[in-house]
Amino acid sequence: MNEIYDNENRFSAIQTFLNKYRTIIVVSVIAFIVSFGISFSLQAISKSNDEKAAVIFNEWSDFLLQDDLANAAISFDNLMTSFSKTGYAKIALLDTANKEASEGKTAEALAKFTLLIELTDGYRGNKIYNKLARVNSARLLASENELDKALSLLEQYSSSTSNAFIHELTGDILAKKDQVLLAKDQYIKAEELYGDETSKSIVAIKIANLK
Repeated sequence: MNEIYDNENRFSAIQTFLNKYRTIIVVSVIAFIVSFGISFSLQAISKSNDEKAAVIFNEWSDFLLQDDLANAAISFDNLMTSFSKTGYAKIALLDTANKEASEGKTAEALAKFTLLIELTDGYRGNKIYNKLARVNSARLLASENELDKALSLLEQYSSSTSNAFIHELTGDILAKKDQVLLAKDQYIKAEELYGDETSKSIVAIKIANLK
């Protein structure tokens, strides 16, 4: 009898709990199902976009190898217009920007590096691509005497990065701005981080030439 009574009490308690929190439980279950469905759909869309982007990326690469610049440009535009968030688009963007920079097409290269920064910025962005885009943009801006803009792109790295080149580049920009002490500090950090004697010697010369 006691066992039956205990079971009835447990059942009654559970029923009371369900009745009291029915709405919350139903809403929570629906929210979970919807969230799972959205997550699954987004993953499927992402996979589909990557596959489509891969096809266009390969076409773009083939056109470049064939020196068919007109069709390469069309493929590149398609990649940027429809699949700019994919890794394939970011690789194409970085490669094209570097090529334009080496050809002296500074404005075009800067526009692409800027787009790459926007696409890879933020908590979920790609830190490697973002850093490459920022450093290359800063280098080009410095060559155009846009020194403040160049520094703003590097400021998040100037105090904490372990990359010697970034410290050296920051030092070069600060030296152009006649901020000698700040430039020297960046050069010293670069000299400490460089592993080869040639780079260390170049930075040492820059330090000696500061006035």
